[in-house]
Amino acid sequence: MNDINYTMHFVTLVKFRKRLTKQDFAEEDKLEKEFAKKGLKVKHDFYTLGRYDNVMVIEAPDEKTVASFLLRQSHIVTTETLAAIPKNEGRKLV
Repeated sequence: MNDINYTMHFVTLVKFRKRLTKQDFAEEDKLEKEFAKKGLKVKHDFYTLGRYDNVMVIEAPDEKTVASFLLRQSHIVTTETLAAIPKNEGRKLV
């Protein structure tokens, strides 16, 4: 068996469309639990200062899963998502 990791990594930069409420936070928590069943995991979730309000590091099986997760939140946030390759895997590409 080889050591290939099929989990993909994504860095998502988030801007809030509005001031978030407790209901928005509850909806996000529910959505994360729903998507965990599909293999998506928010590994890190940071509030930030500057251009973006939040940065998330997400692991998921594929781009479609991440896109679906983020589109379900598009009424409260805008996002920019970057596919990320771990350094040790990226160095193998050179």
